[in-house]
Formats: sequence, C-alpha cells, structure tokens
Amino acid sequence: MIRLHIRQKILLTMLVVFIPSLLFFSFLIISSTSEILSANVTREVRGLAAKSAQNLHDLVQNSGKTLLVIAKTPSVLGFIDALNHHNIQLSAQRLDKMEKDLLNVQKLDRTIQAIRFIDPQGRVLAKVREGTIIPRKGSLVPYLGVREISSKKNRQFFKDAIILKKGEISISNMERGWMGGKAKWCPAMVRFSTPFFLTNGQCAGILTINVWGATAGRTINRLISKNEGTAFLIERNKGNQDRNGIYIFYQDQSCEFGNQTGSKITVFKQYPKIITDAWMDTDEGVNIQPGSRDIIAHHFYSPFHREDKGWVVVVNARRKFFMSPLTTIEHRIFWSTGLILALMITAAFWFASSITRPIKEVIDGTHSIGRDLNCRIPVRSDDEVGALAQEINLMAADLQRHLDDKKKIAENICQSEKLASIGEMAAGIAHELNTPLGNARAIAALARQDLDSGKCDPVALDEDLADILEQTGKCSQIISGMLSFARQQNPECTYQDINELLESSISLLRIRSRGKGVSILFEKRGKLPLAKIDGHQLQQVFVNILLNAIDALDQGGQVAIRSRNILDKISIQFIDTGSGIKPEQLGKIFVPFFTTKEVGKGTGLGLSVSYGIVKNHGGTIEVESIQNEGTVFTVLLPTGDKLDG
Repeated sequence: MIRLHIRQKILLTMLVVFIPSLLFFSFLIISSTSEILSANVTREVRGLAAKSAQNLHDLVQNSGKTLLVIAKTPSVLGFIDALNHHNIQLSAQRLDKMEKDLLNVQKLDRTIQAIRFIDPQGRVLAKVREGTIIPRKGSLVPYLGVREISSKKNRQFFKDAIILKKGEISISNMERGWMGGKAKWCPAMVRFSTPFFLTNGQCAGILTINVWGATAGRTINRLISKNEGTAFLIERNKGNQDRNGIYIFYQDQSCEFGNQTGSKITVFKQYPKIITDAWMDTDEGVNIQPGSRDIIAHHFYSPFHREDKGWVVVVNARRKFFMSPLTTIEHRIFWSTGLILALMITAAFWFASSITRPIKEVIDGTHSIGRDLNCRIPVRSDDEVGALAQEINLMAADLQRHLDDKKKIAENICQSEKLASIGEMAAGIAHELNTPLGNARAIAALARQDLDSGKCDPVALDEDLADILEQTGKCSQIISGMLSFARQQNPECTYQDINELLESSISLLRIRSRGKGVSILFEKRGKLPLAKIDGHQLQQVFVNILLNAIDALDQGGQVAIRSRNILDKISIQFIDTGSGIKPEQLGKIFVPFFTTKEVGKGTGLGLSVSYGIVKNHGGTIEVESIQNEGTVFTVLLPTGDKLDG
C-alpha cells in the first residue's frame, strides 16, 4: 500500500509561521527606506532635466540675439543699402567688405561654425566657415557680377527663412554637417536665419549662422556622471518619422543622428513603448525602467514653439547607484536576525528540499521524455510523487508503442502507394521492354544462321553483338529505374538536385504518357540550389502528381512542369490542361481514401501520402483548379538545411 508523506511535510513546514513574520518586518523597513530614497532621487533627477531644458532655452535665445546683432552690423546694412541703389560695382565691393567682417565675427565667437548670406534665389553670396572665407566658384550672379558659392534653394532651412517677416528668426533642425572635402561628418549644429528687405518691400536675402551644438552637448553630459547614470538629448518630430526619436547627444556618439549616419538608431529601439510615448506626448515626467527599475526623468523644450517638434532632455538615474545606502540598511537587518534565522532556515530548507527534489526529478524526467520517449523517470519513493513518476513512465511506454505502430503503418501505406503506381505503369513498361528484346532476338537469330551456314564474318558478328548489348542496355535501364522507384528505402536526407529528380520521374512515366497521347513539358527557370531531402520519398510525390495529371487528361492533353527558386524556397508547378477539379471536391483531395477515380483505379491515398511527405520536409502543397481549364499543383520546398524532418 502506498504511504503518503507530502501532506505531512507541508503541515510540518507550515509550523514555522513566524519566519514569514520576521521576513515581513524586514521587508517593511527596507521598502519604507526604498520609497524615501526613490522620492529624493526622483525629485533630484526631475530638477536636473528641467534645469537642462532651461539651459537649452538660454542657449537658443543667446544665439538668436547674436544673429540679430550681426544683422545690424554696418557692413551688412551697407551691402543691403547698395542693393537698394542697384549699384552693381558698389554692391560687389560691399559684399567683399561684409564677407571680411563676417570672418572677424566668426573668429571672435567660437560658438559659431559658419555664417552665410543667401540671396532670394537661394544662391550663397558670402560664406565664412571655421576661420576661412569660402571662395566663389559657382555660376555668375547677374545683378552683382560675381559668382555664387553654392545653392541652397532646395534646403529646408532656406525655405523656412525666406518666408519670414522682418526681425523674425527661423531655427533649423539640429544635425551634423557633411564635410565633402574631408568625407566625414562635422559635429552637430543648428542654423539660425533672419531675412532682409529692400526699401520697396522685396526680400534682399537671408543671413544664416551655424551654431555649434557642442555647448548643449557639454551641458547634457555634465548633468550626471557615468557611475550615476546617463543623460541624453533626443528629438521629438512627429511630422518627420526619419528624425522622430533620434539621439542628438549621447555618451556613445555612434548612436547620435541615426537618420544621417545610416545606423537608424532611435529611442524606440532601445526603450519600452510606455516610456517613449511619455517622451513624445508629455512636456515633463518621471518613469521607471522595467527590469532595472532605473528612474528616468524627461523635460521637453521646443525652440520652434511647437508641441509636436522640439528636444527632449532625458536623465536616466541608475537605481543601483542611488539606492546603495539601502544596501547598508539591509546588511544591518540581516546581521541582526542572522542568528535567529540560521536554525529556522536550515529546517525550512530541509523540508522544502525533501518536497521539491522529487518533484524536480519528475519535471526533468518529463522534459527528457519529451525529447526522447525511451527515457524514464527514476522512481525513488512510494509516495504520491513516486506514483506519478510510475504513471508517466507507463504513459511514455504506451505512447512510444503507438508512435512505432503509426510509423510502420505510414511506411506500409507509402510503399503500397508506390506499388499501386508501379501497377498502373506495368502495361506500358512491358510494351517498352518488348521492342528492344524483340530486336535483340532477331539480331541473335540472324547471327546464328550465319554461324550455321559457315559464313561467319567477324566484323558483322561484332556489330550484331554491339546491337544486342545496346538493346539489352535499354531494357536494363528501364528495369533499373523501376526497381529503384519500387525498392523500400530507409529514410535518408542528402543534398540533391530537384531538377534531376523531376527528370527521373518524367522518365518513369514517359511510356504511360505516350500511351495516352499526353505530352510532358519540363521548363527549368534557372539553376536551383541544392535541397536536403529524401530523394526516394520526393520522387514518389512527383510520380503521384504526374500520374493523377495524366489520368485526368484525354489524348492531346499536356502537363507542364516548371521549377524555379523563390527567395529561400524551391517552387515546382505541375500544370495540366484537364477538366479541373470540382469546387466541392477541392477541399477533400488530401483526405485519406478520397478519390474521384472509378472503383479499382485508385486508393485515395496518393495525394494524402504526398502531402505528408512534403510536410515532413518542411514544405507545402498548394492546388488551384478551374473547371474545364485545368489544375495547378504547386510544391514548395525549403532550400539547404531548412527542412523539419
């Protein structure tokens, strides 16, 4: 009789109820301390994000003021005045003077990377960059008599600036500039632009300064040390999905400006949706990173004065660093209760292990049985777990027997279907063998007559023997193909050429197709990659489909076979010109024992067996049929090692 112990072990373990009470008390102290520390860190991180956003606001405001100051310098205003008087020579002279003064301004203010003056047609008339005047080598500007430097008429910052009113400033996206001559990206920058107008109200052009973004980057990087966490600046740009969510400044610079560098790195790929949604939809807030439990604060600032476009400052505080004081508290609590817990934990561990060890063995055993039905779970006790292990072992043994029986039945069905196919082809093969055998017999009879009459010509005899060998070789080839198809083979997957299998299958059925007056066309659309398959099984599939197609055709009918490679699959299509399959029968053709042939002419297993073979190879069989037009069977097989079995 089976003795039951698990219930008594559980009851005995539950006697130690004060252990949970002690643990709960410790947890209460630790959780309270954790909440206080989290609140302090959250407040600090939120303040850092807000302060950084304010710093960005100040940088933008200062850059805008700098632009307006440059716009009011005498050399710039003098150039606009010359344009008002339509004096080409004076305008050209003052353009040179303005260009030199802009160079001096750029040298004095190292936050400015470049300064441009662009006319209303987008032609860059003056440009200084990083302490150098850029020469004019472009097309001639008629109203000045000088050449342009380049054209910016298709750039978005120019289109935004040219429609501004007097005194207004447009701000571009922050982005890296491409150094064409050096074939590299320069650091991030922002363009500030303002327009100029002639006395008649027409636009005279725009003045643009490129401001280095390094100042903003340093501000972000100083927010928090690497040990404490990370701080970065991202872009919110719902109108431009290529820029939405890109990193503008990040400790790992390879992540920055994924839209320009081609890395396509965005926050959406590295942070959960619940957090990125907050960054893209709210002005400020605090979130907790799933898993690490890091505290993440963000603050939105838009220099464009738009809710859907701007910059988001993100500060990610590492929980492990800021919650380190909690570790000290935990150690003190653990040490103070260590002596009390030592004996209790030892007892609890023994009870728990005595329960869980046999259960774990059962779980591991079931996993092993799932991989190999010959495995068995060791039975170490006569309690409930031992009884469970015994029942699982019995179930595995029964299942193994059923699977073996099922496999044998499937192999028998497959072989039976082969023999049925051979039976259908037998008459044609007998006719095909009769011709070369008759020729060989006639040649032998003539040679015998020559020998009997004493007129033996060695040359003629040699020719007769060669003819006999040729005719018997044909017979041998026909019989060899049939024996190879009929032989019961052990499943073996090797790399094979599908086109060669199709050709051998066509060869087996060529006699039957000729007998019915049906033509078989084989169209190879390119070289196929090798597939790891069981060639004998797949040949049976091809023969079954071709036999059905030939049986469905009248004299003059045609079966077209097309093979091609589609991505990582091989497609074989069997297209006949028969009467098609009725719609109500189309869904049943792969059901075992379903057949539309006359009684005694089909078992109804051919397509069912074929379906199973193709499925075991990781492929599919698809069928399309239109009544009175024909039927298309498509076999799709994976290439290489991608088959299931």
